Amino acid sequence: MRAKVEHGASAGEATRPFFRIENAEDYERARNRIASLKDSTRGDDEEHELQALVEAVRQWKAEQPAHPGGQRRKRP
Repeated sequence: MRAKVEHGASAGEATRPFFRIENAEDYERARNRIASLKDSTRGDDEEHELQALVEAVRQWKAEQPAHPGGQRRKRP
């Protein structure tokens, strides 16, 4: 999974991670990490990571081709 850290526009802003899921293996890793983060106590860094992973999973699902009948392929 590709990860990029985006820095805030001004000094003192939080560093926000950005993830790009490129394949089914990355997708599964992201889902597992999301589950881990949801089950733990989170600080700001973990909350930002969780938000970035959830967005990456949404983006991945949106980019997947639909099956005949209009339903998206389910990932393992």
